[in-house]
Amino acid sequence: MAAQSITTNLMVGDVNRSIDFWVGLLGFSVAECVDVEHRMYHGRMPGADLIWAMFVSGPAAVMVNRRDSLERELPLFTGRATGGTLTLYVVVEDLEGLHRRIQSIVPTIKEPETSFYGMREWYVRDPDGYVVCLAQKVGED
Repeated sequence: MAAQSITTNLMVGDVNRSIDFWVGLLGFSVAECVDVEHRMYHGRMPGADLIWAMFVSGPAAVMVNRRDSLERELPLFTGRATGGTLTLYVVVEDLEGLHRRIQSIVPTIKEPETSFYGMREWYVRDPDGYVVCLAQKVGED
C-alpha cells in the first residue's frame, strides 16, 4: 500500500460555524460542501443546511462532518464527545516511585525521559485508550 494522502474528518455540531473558524479565522478556502439533501457544492454555499465540508489551504485539507450525519453513517460515534484525541498531562510527586509501582500494570507509550524544558515525563495509556503523561519537575522530590 502507498498512501496518497490523509485528511482529518472532524465531527462537529455546526458546519457553518466550522466554516467561520477555518475559513474566516484561519484563511482556508471551502473546496466542497454537502447539504442535508446530499447536494454537493464547490465552494461556499451561504444559507445551506450543511452536513459536510472540506477546507483547503495549499496542500493541507480538513473535513468536517455534522454530528447527526456522521452518527447515521458510523453509529459507533453516537453519544461520543467531540474534540478529538488529546493527552492528559498530570504533574505528580515521585514519578520514579510511581513508575516502579505501576509499570507492569499500565501500557507504556513512552518510557520516562527528561524533556528539554525540565520535566521528567512518562506516557501511559488508560483503560479507555487515552494517553496520559505523568510528569514531575526535575529536581523535585
